Amino acid sequence: MSDTNNPGENPADGPPPAPNPYGQPPAGQEPYGQPAYGQPAYGQQPAYGQPAPGQYGQPAYGVPVDPDKRPGTVTAAGVITIVMAVLTGLVTGLGTVAVFVSRDDMLREFRQEDGFSDLTADDLNAIAAVGAVLTVWCLISIVLAILAMRRSNGARITLVVSSAVTLLVSVLTVWLLIPAVTLIAAIAVIVLLFTGGAGPWYRRESAAPGIPGMQQY
Repeated sequence: MSDTNNPGENPADGPPPAPNPYGQPPAGQEPYGQPAYGQPAYGQQPAYGQPAPGQYGQPAYGVPVDPDKRPGTVTAAGVITIVMAVLTGLVTGLGTVAVFVSRDDMLREFRQEDGFSDLTADDLNAIAAVGAVLTVWCLISIVLAILAMRRSNGARITLVVSSAVTLLVSVLTVWLLIPAVTLIAAIAVIVLLFTGGAGPWYRRESAAPGIPGMQQY
């Protein structure tokens, strides 16, 4: 019996598939020029904070931070300065006022103590003058601390110089209790004003170079 089928056709294969009227590719094939599901298109950047293709599990370069947020070290330095300046200013200020109000009575009381019999009124006036200078210094330190916490780099540098002078005076008189406390406070202020991101904050720079507002971890 002769084969009535056309050459090149196999009845077992069935009729050829009809063309897709919607232009969609067969199942299991991606359309030309379209990326697979979950993959970014050609030239398209991945979403912010998401790893790029081939970098699964790698974190983004950085996370956004507030460049205007004051570092905690700067706040701590300002608070320490204000507290120590207020306490020291109260002591020196009240002592200065007491000398000028009751100088004769204080001179008489001092002369009754051993080692102060040769104390004169001029000596007491000199002590009062030193107290007045220290009181003014404390007031200036409070103003500098407030300006430093408000991002004034000039106030920051001046406060560091003031703390260095305080440190020197405290070392020279460390045998007293109060200078020992001011010595520790001066060291703390100097260190805090240069750590914890204080430098970039005053320069209004990002902690991560090259990316404004970004901080790398």
